Amino acid sequence: MTHTEHTTQSRKGKHLSFDERQFIAYLKNKLGLSNRAIAKELGRAPQTIHNEIKDGTVDVIKQRQIHGTKQYDYRKTEYSPEVGQKA
Repeated sequence: MTHTEHTTQSRKGKHLSFDERQFIAYLKNKLGLSNRAIAKELGRAPQTIHNEIKDGTVDVIKQRQIHGTKQYDYRKTEYSPEVGQKA
């Protein structure tokens, strides 16, 4: 098997920086890129990105009131770089 990309050569054993986590949040939440596309963009292994997103994903609940009587809750999952950093 011939490897065409050496994504872990210089990064092996290193943690993601907070800047990388913020970039992951932008690529995942705003642009909707896949984990593999994000890994290619950062030069990291796809499994690293998968684990990071799994550990840093939170539920976001937004509330909206209509005419002051009915209240609707909207649930959404998002990647948070702050939560990823703590994990």
